[in-house]
Amino acid sequence: MKIDPKAFGDALTVGYTFKPKTTNAIKVINEHFKGFDIKTLVKDLERLLKPYAKEPISREIEVMDVPPTLRIEYKSENYLDEKEGLYVSRTFRFEKDGLVVYHEMQQLPDLSRKQGMGKKIMSAFLEQYEKMEVKRIDLYAALSDGGAVWARFGFKAIKKSEMERILRQAERDLAGKDKILKGVTDTFNSYYEKEPDGNAFPIQNWVAIPGMEAILKKVDSHWHGRMDLTNSKDVDNFKKYVGEKE
Repeated sequence: MKIDPKAFGDALTVGYTFKPKTTNAIKVINEHFKGFDIKTLVKDLERLLKPYAKEPISREIEVMDVPPTLRIEYKSENYLDEKEGLYVSRTFRFEKDGLVVYHEMQQLPDLSRKQGMGKKIMSAFLEQYEKMEVKRIDLYAALSDGGAVWARFGFKAIKKSEMERILRQAERDLAGKDKILKGVTDTFNSYYEKEPDGNAFPIQNWVAIPGMEAILKKVDSHWHGRMDLTNSKDVDNFKKYVGEKE
């Protein structure tokens, strides 16, 4: 399905800039990203983000032909402010196993988080991922609370060394709480004994253990995660969580 050039007009009217120029962007998107519904996404992002974004707002869509890449960015004037700043960025890129999307940035104002904004944004993008036949989502859970937030979404941790680091933190913070710590350790061992080099550790099982959410929210608890959108069970759980109210 080719994109109607008029759909780009909606983005331009709202205030998006295109790199390169619009005509070249249309060509690249129609060739490589046929399922991209720019009209719907622009409408959704404006409805969700503008009420919480301090003006002036920067909106940008950038495309590259080699390698085929599409980047969408939306950020407020005060995006560096950890409490009130807003910055959402997604990059789509074709790799050996198909189209991958990178959640490069998601910084939301504290007020919006209390309204379940993270789930609403994810739902809007997930609609695009399905239309575009994205194979997986990759991210780096490093911002404030991110280690716990993305675990609850159901992302799997892909680096064992990062899980070992968080486990050591848990051993320090949960010292004396033997029963709770055993649950943390058992979760780690049960996975890595079967998959010594595994890249799909179910970190969501950790965040459900008392005391682990606070640990995963710490700055040092950053980790790289992945969501396999070809795994129907994981996707169903993902959709269920996204659809739940706060």
